[in-house]
Amino acid sequence: MSAALRTGGVLLALSVILMVLGNFVTPGFLSFTQVSTQLKISAFLGLFALCQTFVLLAGGEGVDLSVGAIGSLGGIVGAALLQGKDSALLAVAALMGTAGAAVGTISGLGVALLGVPPLVMTLAIASIVNGGLIIFESIAQPPIAASPFLAQLAGRATWGAPNIVLLWIVVGLAALWFLSATAWGRKIRSTGANARVALLSGTHITLVKVSVYAISGLVAALSGFCLIGYVGAAFLGLGDAYVLPSIVVAVIGGMSLAGGRGSYVGVAAAAILITVLTSLLATIQIGEAGRQIIFGCILIGFLLLNRRLERAA
Repeated sequence: MSAALRTGGVLLALSVILMVLGNFVTPGFLSFTQVSTQLKISAFLGLFALCQTFVLLAGGEGVDLSVGAIGSLGGIVGAALLQGKDSALLAVAALMGTAGAAVGTISGLGVALLGVPPLVMTLAIASIVNGGLIIFESIAQPPIAASPFLAQLAGRATWGAPNIVLLWIVVGLAALWFLSATAWGRKIRSTGANARVALLSGTHITLVKVSVYAISGLVAALSGFCLIGYVGAAFLGLGDAYVLPSIVVAVIGGMSLAGGRGSYVGVAAAAILITVLTSLLATIQIGEAGRQIIFGCILIGFLLLNRRLERAA
């Protein structure tokens, strides 16, 4: 955990430096409103990156490209069932979480039992889910507005602290506890570190692989469900913008593509860093092409760094 804390500390320090630099370039970049907005955006990115954290820890170079589609599923179907009211909020949230976990389980079964590469399997699932949502919207034409509670949760603050950030902290701490203090969490990590040794130790590798995709689907669906409260409405492609950034954040946060190494502490810090960097680049009017080049260089740099750290270990 000490290495994870160091990684998180370095990334948070870089975030602070960028924010101070941004305030020099554009006065007000460090204002309470601006910082609060960046933390809200970081929270959603961090939640989607949590999906990748679980999948990457289990090894097999598994990344989940379906998180965006499952997030859209949670948002669109959730909004349709809520119809702008809070009366069935908990029931709908539970249903969306279950639906996301079910979709994730299908991905996990394809990867673990059928041997389909994770990139191919999750991309196929994303296409199926998105196609189903298009049909659902064209036939049902459901309500898309967020309920009052979701708007309060995702868009507003309590005693100055954004509610969605408080939720992110709770979820992040729960994930850290699960991965470090429970037997199943340790099995996930040991499977990613060395699947053969884990199998000989009595770990059911298939169940572990399926479980991480199920957890990824659960988190993605509920993140999309909360996201409609922030953007104000559900729409097709609601979660698509988080797919690649969630992978980038996981890599920058120290997650190994080979599995078994990394902590959500670094991933959460990376979510803040990438959000601040994106905001700074927009502030100094760096175009989309320039931003893509910068993010690509950053990703390659951290991939090379992770590769060197893995060889040293």
